[in-house]
Amino acid sequence: MRRLYTKIFIWFLVAITLVGGTLIFLGVEAQSEIARTRIEQNDMTLTPPFAERWATVFERQGKPGLSDYRSHASGVGIHTYFFGPDGIEEFGAAPPKQARLLVQNAMQTDQTQIEWTTAHRFIAQRATGPSGNRYVLLIDLPSPLGMLFDLPSAFGSTLVSRPQVQVLRLFLVIVVGALVCFWLARYITGPVGQLQSAVRQLADGNLNSRVGSVITHRKDELSDLGRDFNRMAERIESLMVSQQQLIRNVSHELRTPLSRLTVALDLAYQDSDPAIRGYLDRVAREANLLNNLIESLLKLARLESRTEPLDQTVVDLDALICEVAADVDFEAKSRGCGVRVTNLQPCLVYGVRDLLHSAIENVIRNGAAYTKKGTEVEVSLERVVDNGQGCGVIQVRDFGEGVPGDDLESIFKPFYRTADARERSSGGFGLGLSITAEAVRLHGGQVRAENSLGGGLLVEVTLPLSTKKECPGATVANELVS
Repeated sequence: MRRLYTKIFIWFLVAITLVGGTLIFLGVEAQSEIARTRIEQNDMTLTPPFAERWATVFERQGKPGLSDYRSHASGVGIHTYFFGPDGIEEFGAAPPKQARLLVQNAMQTDQTQIEWTTAHRFIAQRATGPSGNRYVLLIDLPSPLGMLFDLPSAFGSTLVSRPQVQVLRLFLVIVVGALVCFWLARYITGPVGQLQSAVRQLADGNLNSRVGSVITHRKDELSDLGRDFNRMAERIESLMVSQQQLIRNVSHELRTPLSRLTVALDLAYQDSDPAIRGYLDRVAREANLLNNLIESLLKLARLESRTEPLDQTVVDLDALICEVAADVDFEAKSRGCGVRVTNLQPCLVYGVRDLLHSAIENVIRNGAAYTKKGTEVEVSLERVVDNGQGCGVIQVRDFGEGVPGDDLESIFKPFYRTADARERSSGGFGLGLSITAEAVRLHGGQVRAENSLGGGLLVEVTLPLSTKKECPGATVANELVS
């Protein structure tokens, strides 16, 4: 019921069913009223002479003379009652309670009295005999009437079969309405589904995502929306391509003077006095930082434009984490801190090993750069199942100052650095976590950060597990940990 298609289909079907049912009901009511009016007109025309004949026969022949009339009526399911001037039924039969008031009213007027009930129709008619005495003939017929006074039997059968006919009509209305609603709902929501798919592709980084001519050639608001989306996607693609091209061009242009600067430094070292070598060392460090920045910019640009060669294979994630953690731990010990793997479960992912290596290394190095002296960055890998999909969850926790809550999502943006990072020599360029986020996204994973309760920052990377082959046994992982 949450999908727009289902809602539109059901509401249209309900509306058509209600309208069809209402029309059928009104048609039945109108038909019933017409039929009732015709029957009453026939009753008013045929009953008075019939009642006069009963009164004449009764005065001339007595009760035996009416026996044939009563027998014939009973044979076709019609009950008759004949009341004398004193209001007593001449044959001793008790009339139905619903008809007693009708008989009293008939005694006072010459007009035919008709009363309808659910199962009966009562007709009372006053008649005057040759002697001047007044009588009342009461006729009890089943409703609807099948035959009376040579009334066509087809009319009665039509009234009897009417409910079945109307049920069939309602069923046909529902079937036709369901087909129309199905087509109408598909016509309205089909383009919405295509537009949703294009939006998701664009959000996933596919800048070539566009809606097709099936939407744009429609002459309605959905076609306008599709064309607006295409224009928006083209504008975004143009801006992103221009930005990436600018980064690549600037990075390449910086490499040439940087290479010359490196050669000049090497020559200066050869002919320099020991007194100025300290200054040359400082220039060399800055040149090395600039070279690392250029490499990071080029790598991020290749990831965002997806020009990075994707030589995918099955990667042993737990072994990769152990390798990276050991390298970073060796470097961190010189600063009085370390890296420790606390939990490691065997996991395999399908992807590019170098990209995954960079993604994990950037997170662990970031934690080692900010953790306090004398602490260890904790790294863990756990195998979980999320919505039926196996995932490997990597958690890296440091024991530094943490990140302000408003900056938790921004730290994965290029060149974004917190105020504390800008004031520290270990702040870096603000590109490491951006490369991590882009690499993880290319592998269909997610990355997030939060402040730990005990202090420090916790970065969690979730990657879908590979289904190419089974994971290796726990023994291998335990050996790597040790």
